[in-house]
Amino acid sequence: MNCQEFWKTIPELGDFEGRLHLMECLPCAARMNRHRELEAGFRAVAAGCRRMEAPPRVEARLRAAFRRQTGSESIAKSRRWIPVATWAAAFAAVFALAAFLVRPRQPEAARPPVQRTIELAMLQPQADYDGFIPLPNSAGVAADEDDMNLVRVEVPRSAMIALGLDVSADRAQELVQADVLLGSNGIACAVRFVD
Repeated sequence: MNCQEFWKTIPELGDFEGRLHLMECLPCAARMNRHRELEAGFRAVAAGCRRMEAPPRVEARLRAAFRRQTGSESIAKSRRWIPVATWAAAFAAVFALAAFLVRPRQPEAARPPVQRTIELAMLQPQADYDGFIPLPNSAGVAADEDDMNLVRVEVPRSAMIALGLDVSADRAQELVQADVLLGSNGIACAVRFVD
């Protein structure tokens, strides 16, 4: 190994050829000793000193000089508008959202109103309760001595699912007429679907 090859492979000093070259070549050995002494001195200075930082004005001057020399000063000045534009966009978005949420609501005219017919009839205790399905959380069909009110309403067909009836998905939004039995206390007791 010659001197040039040795100094090119200096990071791999652990290899046998590098150590052999240092034992044979006195100028390289002396140079290596100076490198090691310099490294030890730097380590001692670093260990003995507490961390020191340059004052902010020195740092600012160094950065300005660096930007002037590299030509990046004009790039830094041209990018100063980015934070301003970001804040302006955020303010505009908040303003638009507030204007949307605060504006007065107008009724939607997209769908024509659905005509729902409600018929109210008083049933006598002897009325026929065939075909009525007792509703959950109710006492079922009221006793014979209670007065019952019959209310006819139109509900989406999907309301039948809650009572365990099968409904196809394509017809779930169709309206269907239903008779609802209300007790004297106003609580729904049973329902019968007319369609």
